[in-house]
Amino acid sequence: MRLTPGTFLGVRVKTRSIAGFTSTEYRYAAGTRLSRHSHERAYFSFVLRGSYEERYSSNYDRQCHSETTLYHPAGEDHSDTFGALGGLLFSIELAPHWTKTAQEYELNTEEPLAMAARQVSTLGWRAYRAFSDPHPRSDLILEATAIELLNELPWKRSRVPEARVPPWLRQAVEMLHVEFRDSFSLTSVARRVGTHPVHLARTFQRHHGMTMGEYVRRLRISFALEALVGSEASLSAIAAQAGFADQSHLGRIFKAATGMTPLQYRNKSAR
Repeated sequence: MRLTPGTFLGVRVKTRSIAGFTSTEYRYAAGTRLSRHSHERAYFSFVLRGSYEERYSSNYDRQCHSETTLYHPAGEDHSDTFGALGGLLFSIELAPHWTKTAQEYELNTEEPLAMAARQVSTLGWRAYRAFSDPHPRSDLILEATAIELLNELPWKRSRVPEARVPPWLRQAVEMLHVEFRDSFSLTSVARRVGTHPVHLARTFQRHHGMTMGEYVRRLRISFALEALVGSEASLSAIAAQAGFADQSHLGRIFKAATGMTPLQYRNKSAR
């Protein structure tokens, strides 16, 4: 049995399609057994709750538990058996052009993969939070995070990275410093500097030690730090000027970065 995009054998909770990525949340009752099947598109899968055993056509078994991140190539045959707690899963399917883009940069899209790195798990939860967020800004976050996940696939073979910062990457960084207050889309930045989003994400992280989304958040926090000390603007006004969705969004990101709320930082600086 081959399943179409957005279709899984569990009980579907929600499906959402953004920029060629189809995200789906679905659940399974305790003890559910799924017969052998495959999916038309390659996809990433995250275990949000519960556990299950997955068996492949090669008779290879894999234990999948909470916060496990899996990559399934298109057309891969597998069957599943869920444990006593059932399971709640979240998947991101790739439109064919995204798989082709990954292949152009020699990323391995043909082998199943279990990814245990903390960074990959963090990306999975970030994507799920964006998927669950009804605010329009979440479209950009979900798209950017899906591209970052694609960027985590391994190279097919060893390749020497560019030693110098390429001109198009410098151009992208200059754009971020000018436009960090605006809505952020990794795909649109890649299009403007003339490179693929996957290549941009990988090269940016190699040269800057962080993702482009993290870099933008740092620029916004830096702006807010200066505004809190150098102006008497309200917190809601500073949030809007810095590019945050609202005051509460500024508060969450600011406290995570500094350990203080914006008001605590302003009061401390005043003293």
